[in-house]
Amino acid sequence: MIKAFQLLYQNRQSVSSIKTEEELRAIIHSELLDEYTHPRARLSIQKKYSMALERIENSKLSNKQQQAMVELYKEELKKLSTEDNN
Repeated sequence: MIKAFQLLYQNRQSVSSIKTEEELRAIIHSELLDEYTHPRARLSIQKKYSMALERIENSKLSNKQQQAMVELYKEELKKLSTEDNN
């Protein structure tokens, strides 16, 4: 899973240092919240999720890797949705 994510985001410095699934999930969490963007330019969680799915779909990852990445993003989106409701 980590290698697949690193293939998706090859040009990001923070991605090359991921060693655990926990670190991977933390980066996906930050990505969905658009934390790497200036607050006034941030996109919604749904927009970032859609963009991630599009990136996965258009990637050269195997179908199995794509499905696993989509599942991981879904799980993180669900966690964010749960956090918002608390």
